[in-house]
Amino acid sequence: MGFAGKVAVITGAGRGLGRGYALHLAKLGADIVVVDINLDSAREFGEELTAPTVVDEIRSLGRRSLGIQADVRIKREAGKIAQESLAQFGHIDILVNNAGGLLDHPENSYASTMAEEDLKSTLDRNLLGTIYCCQAVSLSMKERRSGKIVNIASFRGLRAAAKGWYASYGVAKAGIIHYTRYLASELGPYGINVNCISPGFVHTKRLAGRQEARKDQILKRIPLGRWAEPEDIAKVVEFFCSDLSDYVTGQCLSVCGGLVNY
Repeated sequence: MGFAGKVAVITGAGRGLGRGYALHLAKLGADIVVVDINLDSAREFGEELTAPTVVDEIRSLGRRSLGIQADVRIKREAGKIAQESLAQFGHIDILVNNAGGLLDHPENSYASTMAEEDLKSTLDRNLLGTIYCCQAVSLSMKERRSGKIVNIASFRGLRAAAKGWYASYGVAKAGIIHYTRYLASELGPYGINVNCISPGFVHTKRLAGRQEARKDQILKRIPLGRWAEPEDIAKVVEFFCSDLSDYVTGQCLSVCGGLVNY
């Protein structure tokens, strides 16, 4: 219960990894602001919940929770997230920027041929959404001189795909990694830690459906021999959000089972 009394804002928390982070921190005592462009997105991907919504799941754990439907690609929407969270809880201790992803097919995102619309939408969804939320939430954190920010990138931001696809997504995630370093340098004097996680292949409904045909091929490349479960990534989020990481900032940790091995 080391997170009792803490308020965590988690974007993209209506399903998948974001939901995993939200439930994990809630079980540790945190109150959770669930942010998603569609708070019912779990139904769209056939993800089973233990209550009607993720907000209800968190409340069933005895924690306070607020659901905010917002589009992080729009700066004023990011501002709304901060404003409504502060109005409800009075402070924000943790921000986890999980919203993002690649909505187009990977074969349409080669480095030399990716469409302008694909590039812009992927950068907006991943990089700009992360920047806007960091800007909005860090204002109150600077006033309190305390806070933990965790940005979610991807191993694609550390290593390019062999065929040159996933380029728009990889570039956006690489941008998040480097933005994390800049923000950590700026916010360190305010007592705010800013770090980044780069997950590998994670067993979620959406990823499993898209990568099922390549599953055996992917597993051969992972030294630990399995895909990550959402809980594997959530444990690392816990580390970066807790006092265990008080002297860690500006870092990117690859949580990939050894897939990215320098």
